Amino acid sequence: RRKNATRETTSTLKAWLQEHRKNPYPTKGEKIMLAIITKMTLTQVSTWFANARRRLKKENKMTWPPR
Repeated sequence: RRKNATRETTSTLKAWLQEHRKNPYPTKGEKIMLAIITKMTLTQVSTWFANARRRLKKENKMTWPPR
């Protein structure tokens, strides 16, 4: 059964994203750390960041150089 992300879990991810505005791509190690903190899987964390970057780009809130 799939468990949806809660406000507490996403607040941790959002905080990381705000701190790393210039380069919103967490390393594998950072993703593992975030997955442990948020009790999400590595895949869920990776997907959350991909979607968050897409949302931010759509809202024109952030621009960053392509990797």
